[in-house]
Order: sequence, then C-alpha cells, then structure tokens
Amino acid sequence: MQNISALVLDDDKFTLETMQAMLQGLGVAKIRSFVSADEALAALEVYDSMQVVLFDLNMPGMDGVEFLRHLAQRSYAGAIIVLSGEDPRTLQMVENLGRAHHLRMLGRLHKPIERQALSDLLDQVRPGNSTAAWGGVILSEAELREGLAGDALVPVFQPQVDIHTRRVTGVEALARWRHPEHGILGPGAFISLAEKSGLIIKLTDLMLTKSMHQWRTWHDAGYDLNISVNVSMDCLSRINFPEQVVAEAMSVGVPIDRLMLEITESRLMQDMAVSLDVLSRLCLKRIRLSIDDFGTAYSNLEKLQMLPFAELKIDRAFVHDAANNASVRAILESSAALGKRLGMQIVAEGVETREEWECAATADCDLIQGFFVARPMPGDELIGWMQHWS
Repeated sequence: MQNISALVLDDDKFTLETMQAMLQGLGVAKIRSFVSADEALAALEVYDSMQVVLFDLNMPGMDGVEFLRHLAQRSYAGAIIVLSGEDPRTLQMVENLGRAHHLRMLGRLHKPIERQALSDLLDQVRPGNSTAAWGGVILSEAELREGLAGDALVPVFQPQVDIHTRRVTGVEALARWRHPEHGILGPGAFISLAEKSGLIIKLTDLMLTKSMHQWRTWHDAGYDLNISVNVSMDCLSRINFPEQVVAEAMSVGVPIDRLMLEITESRLMQDMAVSLDVLSRLCLKRIRLSIDDFGTAYSNLEKLQMLPFAELKIDRAFVHDAANNASVRAILESSAALGKRLGMQIVAEGVETREEWECAATADCDLIQGFFVARPMPGDELIGWMQHWS
C-alpha cells in the first residue's frame, strides 16, 4: 500500500491520531488529517491526487452528508470510506447517497475502527489490483476518444455460480481501461465522462462486441456459458438497438438465449417512458433483461412489473454484512422473495464471505457473484480458473 495517499476528516483529535497510526501501520505513504471539513476541502484543491478520503458523519459546522455533497460537486474521483458510530441503517443510507452522487463509496467503518476492517477496504485500492479503484486517474475526452478508436477498452469477467450445485453458469462482463501509464483502470475513470461526452453508446457497443467474441472463444473450447453485459440507458433511446444486438449475436454465433442485458434500476426508473418501446422489443426478440443494483433506487414496484425481466440482481449493499445486520438481511430476503414471486432468477452480488453466501442461500437466491467466488479476470484466464474451481 506504499503508494496510497489518504485524507482523514474527524473533529475528534483522538480518533484522528488513532486513524493515522493505523494507516501508517498498514503502509499508507501519505496521510493528511483535518478536524475541519472546510480545511479538508481546501486541501483537496491543492492535493488533488488523494486516493482515499475517510470522514466522520457527525461533525460540527459542516456534517458528513454536506461534505459528501461537496465532494460530488468537485467531481472527486477517489474512493470514500465513511466513519461513524451511527446505526447501520443510517450508514447504509449515506452510502446510497454517495452512489447517487456517482461517487465511489468504498465502504463504511463503525466506530471504534477495527484495523482488519480498514485493511480489507484499503486492499481494494492497492496498486496492481485490476479490480481496484482507479487511483484518482480520470481520462480526458481526447484520451477516451483515442482509446475507443484503438484497443484501450478491455472487458474482464466475473463468474456467477449456482448457489446449490456450485457450478459456474455464466459471467458478467465488466469494463476496464488499459492506460499506457497507469495500467488497468476501473470504470470510475471513464464511465461518467463517456456519459457526459456522448461516447457511452460507442463504449457500450464495443463492450457488447468484445464480450460476444470472447464468448465464442470459450464456446469453441467446449465451455457453454451465459454472459451478462451492462447496457447504458442511452443505448435504449435507439429504435434499432434490438435489431443491432440480434445481428451482432448472429454474426458471432452467440445464441440469443445465452445473452443477458443488465440495466441499472435507478436509470430504468428515470427513463422508463422513453425506453419502454425498445425494452419491449428486446423481450419480443427473446433477449433476456436483468435489473442491476436492485434496491438502490427505492424500487417502484409498479414499474418493476411492467416488463418481463428474467433476472433480478440484488445490490451488494443488501448482501454485505447480512449475516450480522438484521435490517440488511430482511431487505435481502424480501427482495429475493419479490423477485421469485415475479418469476425472476435471483443473483446476489458482492458476496465476499461464506456467511454472506449462506445468507443468500437462506434467502433462496439462485446465483452468487462476488469476491468469495472470484474477482473479475481477463477472458483468457477464465477457463483455467473454472478448471481449478471444479
């Protein structure tokens, strides 16, 4: 972790000293501590390469929620960890707020802070971790255009496992960026820019094409998997999108019933009126649809049943710590039960421990996806991993 830089904000000086000692003990190279939110924000203007911000919710003057809003207004690109002694439901609400601001919420730590819990979160941003944060790097629009024209966009694949048979049934394709200086970058380095610049459609089309070709390689090697690809809602404004997907699948030789298009729930609710035509025609062409990150948009159940979705993916926020948090476990179980009543396949995302696996099994989820099974990996590594898994 020697190359990680962290900013810590807490009005309690003892907590600041404790956090600084923990971070130093974990090998964090650069640490800046503040008791004032205004001073912390001013420091971020100067030290804009801080990769992780850790802050307390309860502070005099500017509280943590307002501080989070200011980070969003500044388009802060690093990872965020919330520190608090508040109840878990309040912490979960703040995490959801951060994601609504399009910030990278790494997680939350309940006071008193445990060293191992802090280490586990920071492990996600260590250099060389291809599934980690993007380290504060944000592509320019010129880099984005050049990379899309070249070969900078690379899909990685995270396995999905049947919770009962332990068999690998499919993968989700996730976008990464191959940068000449910074290595592999996560989606936070380019997705928001792609949406703002109008390049998200080209990016989504490329992900679909590359993912289908990778599926064909696996199939030719004797592996028949389902493959899920995230689709931007901007793509669903194109009337010919269903025909385009079918034509691409036919040209590569991917059976339509092996393809799943994932749509983020919050964007779905926002754009339903515009996208209903295209979504309906995708279903008519037997292209399966999945609702991603279910539960993060305060789900509108009326709209949920308007389309025949084949799959519901429960967001990791309602899987993480389900073994220890009765409220989180209740949401996990009720979401799975709702999906089952609507005839959907249920996927538990973000499963990181055996206890979370068991909670998902108790909730009657069908598939498991998360670090407990495997981290996302390049397509050419998947077959070797599957052989080892089996």
